[in-house]
Amino acid sequence: MEDPIELTRRKERLIARADVQRQALGAAFRDLQRPIGVVDRAVAATRFLRAHPVLLAAIIAGLIVLRHRNVMGLAARGLAAWRAWRAVAPWLEGLVRGLRRARVPGER
Repeated sequence: MEDPIELTRRKERLIARADVQRQALGAAFRDLQRPIGVVDRAVAATRFLRAHPVLLAAIIAGLIVLRHRNVMGLAARGLAAWRAWRAVAPWLEGLVRGLRRARVPGER
């Protein structure tokens, strides 16, 4: 059996070594704290977007529109053409009806 004084010294050395290791581990985790926080927020954002797919689709659509502003110009021209058609269509319909009535019977 070992001497009690030697056991006490060994215990003190082990405690000191454990303290040094604990401090080194703490320093390593402090260095990783910021990157782990970024990853944690990214995971939380991913979970949120998976729970709200309509919001994700709206964000993607917004990015596409902002990236391709010519798409907005195309949409504006399309809207203007549709409004013009709605304004002109009744007049054209009346014109076509009048032309059909004015046809000579027997002609196509």
